[in-house]
Amino acid sequence: MTFWQAFKATYSGSVAVLIACPLLALVPVVFELLQHAVEVHIGMYDSIATAKATEHHPLRMAFGMLKVAALTIPFYWVTRFQPDRDATFAARPDPKAIRLFAVYCMFQLGLAALQLFGLPQTGAVLAVSFVVGMIVGNLLLAWGVAAALGNATVGPRRSIAIMARHVPWTFAFSIAVILPLMIPHYAAAALAIAGPKVLLWPVLIADSLLVGWLTAAMAAGGYYAAVRAASKAGVDLMPGNVRRADLSDGMIAAAH
Repeated sequence: MTFWQAFKATYSGSVAVLIACPLLALVPVVFELLQHAVEVHIGMYDSIATAKATEHHPLRMAFGMLKVAALTIPFYWVTRFQPDRDATFAARPDPKAIRLFAVYCMFQLGLAALQLFGLPQTGAVLAVSFVVGMIVGNLLLAWGVAAALGNATVGPRRSIAIMARHVPWTFAFSIAVILPLMIPHYAAAALAIAGPKVLLWPVLIADSLLVGWLTAAMAAGGYYAAVRAASKAGVDLMPGNVRRADLSDGMIAAAH
């Protein structure tokens, strides 16, 4: 699978899961709206000066952690949707998969908490923590995908073995996936601060919907990056007792 094929499969898969599972797609949207409500409450959108002054407000940071959880948990059903584009399989509460994914999820939330509350919130530190966090996330992608699918044979150590050779590709791919939606996300924040206040809530609502799509795109991109690396290592991330279409053919078909 080429970079472009994976990119097209990611975006087609992200749109498909939003259409097929609209209620699940609203989970990150709701929490993004809650954080925006907190930001309005603390005056973050009153001016550029107040935006800078309230950037690390404790209430905003606390709700930011809730939002991180709301961005991480959808990885479960977005991943499960991708192999067959099957909404029933995606939404099914598989006890084994939930247990496995809960461990992965807790690790990701712990890493996010460290970045939010354990490190100085300065430009250089944030830039380094972003890069390190991306690399760690890339190394553990196969674990997350396998866990969401209910496959206990791929844990953190095996995931690192699968993904290590592909970190440069996966890092570049992850950036390429998020940029088309991250740019308007930050543009919306700038408009909310500097634009006419009559547009504030329409902009924040539109931005929250955009974050719902961004969440699906990041999760779908993680799935295709992990499956690409796993296939090159001769590893099937789908457990053997689960029906699935051939992943390689499915990914290529999704890209067209």
